Amino acid sequence: MTKPKIGLALSGGGSRAIAFHLGCLRALNELGILDHVSVISTVSGGSVIGALFAARDESFGDFEARVRSLLSEGLLRRALWKIFTTNEGLKALCCWLLLATTSIFFSVLSALVWALSFMVSSEHRSGWRIRSGAPLTRFASRTTILQRVFEEDIYKHRRLRDLPRSKPLLIVNAADLRTGSAFYFSRASTGSWRLGEVASTEISLAHAVSASAAYPMLLPAIDETLPFNKRDGSRREERVILTDGGVYDNLGLAPLWPDRDPSVSLNVAEVDTIICCRAGYGLRFDPPSQFLIARLESAFSCIFDRAQNASMNRLFDLKAAGRLKGFLLPYLGQDDARLAHAPDDLVAREEAYSYPTDFSAMSDEWIDKLSRRGEQLTKALVAQYMPELATSA
Repeated sequence: MTKPKIGLALSGGGSRAIAFHLGCLRALNELGILDHVSVISTVSGGSVIGALFAARDESFGDFEARVRSLLSEGLLRRALWKIFTTNEGLKALCCWLLLATTSIFFSVLSALVWALSFMVSSEHRSGWRIRSGAPLTRFASRTTILQRVFEEDIYKHRRLRDLPRSKPLLIVNAADLRTGSAFYFSRASTGSWRLGEVASTEISLAHAVSASAAYPMLLPAIDETLPFNKRDGSRREERVILTDGGVYDNLGLAPLWPDRDPSVSLNVAEVDTIICCRAGYGLRFDPPSQFLIARLESAFSCIFDRAQNASMNRLFDLKAAGRLKGFLLPYLGQDDARLAHAPDDLVAREEAYSYPTDFSAMSDEWIDKLSRRGEQLTKALVAQYMPELATSA
């Protein structure tokens, strides 16, 4: 029997995802499966823990201790410390004031030009428009403060190319808002199918994780210009606006699809078995949405949920077509009644699924609860659907 080529996906979900994925990884390690994972695709909170795992050659116990320490302290407290002890807070404030002033100026100028355009004939009016197109780069923000936390405190200035080859290939997922496409970071290559491969090899792990975790409701996108090697052999600089990878694919499954074309896509992984750890809430039943912000939030959630459901359906389609040997879905919102091998002390869905999506400090009780559920679900699903994984490992 040939050994499976395993790809592991770690979804987004803030600190909730970090704690849940810790339990999933613990189970895979105890079952002997983790050592046979060849690629890990991560999003947002999943990128935080995935990068911690991929950054060092260490025992699982040491890795778990670092993750628990990160969860206990949280990222918010560290970010506040950076604001007041470094120049990052001042830079972010100055940048915001500059961008706000520029935006107001162009808005007033555009309104004035629009009003004056009525003095000319309608056929010439279309040329009377000012297209500012965000002329200034957002060089500092809350996201760059978070990046400094990752750089100095969490990942210790490691670059993507420095990641040990003994660990699985880490693919960190972000989304480029300019092209509407996925943007992947890895030690093998960084970039997107639309823009090409980034020419620099100096991109840090903190940079990748910050882009992947820049949840758009709370953190501004990373705004920067990068050199890209194009397919025609040329090299051009392009401005990218990178935000949370969950905007494109919150499950991190896209890099693992077995039908990707390496002549078009970057970081094509050879995978025939997928384990997707999903830290989402499950079926929603929210309060009525009456006002604009609430309606927009609900509309975004509907689109978001539909995209994830489509990815789930694709897993079943690929398995039915013989493109995948199998897959597992350890899911925080799992219907526990469907588990054939649930342990007697199972942490129930109702006890664990409601933790908010943020990076605040987490209590030991919640760390234990979420990680324990991740561990229990992973072991139960391996036993129920793919016991041969543990056997082959």
